[in-house]
Amino acid sequence: MDEKNAKNGNEYQRPSNEEKLKELTDKLQDGVKAVRDSTEYKKLLATMAKFPHYSLNNCMLIAMQKPDATLCQGYNAWKKMGRYVRKGEKGIKVIAPSPYTIQKEVDVLDSKGRPVLDQDGEPVKQTKELNLMGFKAETTFDISQTEGKELPRVGVDELKGSIDKYEFLMGVLKDISPVPIGFEDIRSGAKGYYHIKDKRIAVQQGMSELQTLKTCIHEITHAMLHGDTTENISKNRKELEAEGTASIVLSFMGYNTDDYSYPYLCGYTSDADMKELKASLGTIRQTSSRIIKKIEDKLGEIYKERNPEIVADNEPVKVADSKAVKTAKDTPLREPVENPEKVVAERRILGTVRILPDGWGGMKQSLLDNLSLRKNQIKNDPAAKPVKKDREVC
Repeated sequence: MDEKNAKNGNEYQRPSNEEKLKELTDKLQDGVKAVRDSTEYKKLLATMAKFPHYSLNNCMLIAMQKPDATLCQGYNAWKKMGRYVRKGEKGIKVIAPSPYTIQKEVDVLDSKGRPVLDQDGEPVKQTKELNLMGFKAETTFDISQTEGKELPRVGVDELKGSIDKYEFLMGVLKDISPVPIGFEDIRSGAKGYYHIKDKRIAVQQGMSELQTLKTCIHEITHAMLHGDTTENISKNRKELEAEGTASIVLSFMGYNTDDYSYPYLCGYTSDADMKELKASLGTIRQTSSRIIKKIEDKLGEIYKERNPEIVADNEPVKVADSKAVKTAKDTPLREPVENPEKVVAERRILGTVRILPDGWGGMKQSLLDNLSLRKNQIKNDPAAKPVKKDREVC
């Protein structure tokens, strides 16, 4: 109980998961805004403005050809930025606009839009140049396929830190993931990717435990929300939802990813008002809640399997059938009673679980019960009385 509520005599109310998630998403929004206002990020924006903004269809084409791609443009565009495509790299095909002009004879029109006629009554013609738009296939390359001058960066390249019971939590994430999770050496430098066509998640091997866990949650979110390729969602929106969810889930679990996640989210927030991020917060909060519940449910199942003798707070107590408890001679230990009442053991609170001190519902007989019942049997049954010189052995 905190001091304020203690003084008022009120019991301290622990904030609900929904309240805590709202607090974390509000903090996420404030953190992204702080990064956007920084000088380092403004330099990065100036550089990023030089890159082409691909349509949804082109983003899908890139994802299908190179799922781990992060930043693509043509050979000459990279050259202007001081980077060069490595020899032997395979290009990524996209659809690029290709404007062209044609010359066509058209009628000359007067001020009222009517064709002008010559002395023979025929429409007067003139040659006019028309600008038309066509499309062509163009080859691009991801930044991972180039080398040369480094681009401006904000934040850290990789999260550092270990996770308590890391292997255990990784097993839980693999269980709740809608698609298989595998580890490989991703040459592009990406931490992980969700393969739309193969329906699988790839994670870079050899990373820190915190980075690996964050990447897994990021890609699980992609698989949960963005597995349907027909859904009209921009790449920016997808990345905001995935990284925002991963950051919130880990914050809820007590792990901080701000230095990595905030700059990452800034990179996909294209406007100063952060409209895209604000529009994504509801989805981020709901998806975080879903993943957290899945993790908690899975942890509960595993804990119950490993500790079968512990009964959870919300689990009904098992009550044994009194008719099933008998002696070796099928003599009832207790006299049969019409409409017997169920016996429920007194519960002793221990942390978040309850312990049953005397077996199933209190029906297990103690040593004193056995002695008392045996004494009554001997008293009521003369044939069962022992010879004076003999002693009853209990």
